Amino acid sequence: MLSEKRRSRLLDHVRRKGSVRVEDLAEVLGVSVSTVRRDLDEMDERGLLRRVHGGAVAITDQPVPVETSMAERSVHNLDEKGRIAARAVDLIQPGSTVLLTGGSTTAQMVPHLPSVPDITVVTNSVAIAHAIGTTSATVQVLVLGGLLRNAELSLLGHLTTQALADVHIDLAFFSAYGLDPAYGIMGAHLAEAETDRNMITAAKQLVVLADHTKFSRRSAVRVAPLARIGTVVTDDAAPAEAVAALRTSGITVIQA
Repeated sequence: MLSEKRRSRLLDHVRRKGSVRVEDLAEVLGVSVSTVRRDLDEMDERGLLRRVHGGAVAITDQPVPVETSMAERSVHNLDEKGRIAARAVDLIQPGSTVLLTGGSTTAQMVPHLPSVPDITVVTNSVAIAHAIGTTSATVQVLVLGGLLRNAELSLLGHLTTQALADVHIDLAFFSAYGLDPAYGIMGAHLAEAETDRNMITAAKQLVVLADHTKFSRRSAVRVAPLARIGTVVTDDAAPAEAVAALRTSGITVIQA
């Protein structure tokens, strides 16, 4: 079983039961006790559950993110996302290699990409790869392999991570589920967050695309800490206090 899928099942089981023993989790998941212990330790560090002697307990006061479908997200705040995407493309230098993670805002970058000469786009999004391939003859696309998450048309897992080892990425563009000015980038899906974390770590610089609604979203899953972010591109309705906090942390904030 892929580690991302295993941890997702583990977290679901802990949340359903409230508290679990290591031995019971090993039996449910069909893995060794030592593997379960490592997973629990890592998930405790991320704040997804609380590690206790002999097992783990659920964190009941954490908000449960509700992730809408890609089709629904693609029509929400469309004007803001379009402005953010156009401004984000301005950050790309000719001849560079950029990473686009899946998302409704990064997808809005596609029509603007041909304006930058000689670029290569690396992505784990089948939808983004298809959109570039059918609209541009000049942008080269490298699709990362992996297990298809059908609802999002994104590729996940260790195959995605392995492919990244052979790719040099100048700039990563990440369409965030949520952005906390104190905590960092939030994710809605545990398995996808694991892959996203590996992808943005592979890039020299990280640009987060987040419209104003993303600043009010909270989740138990952190994709990356604030220190990993170089630039945030948002819209002019972003909360002033959040923008100020990001800038105080040394992050460049661009409002489109």
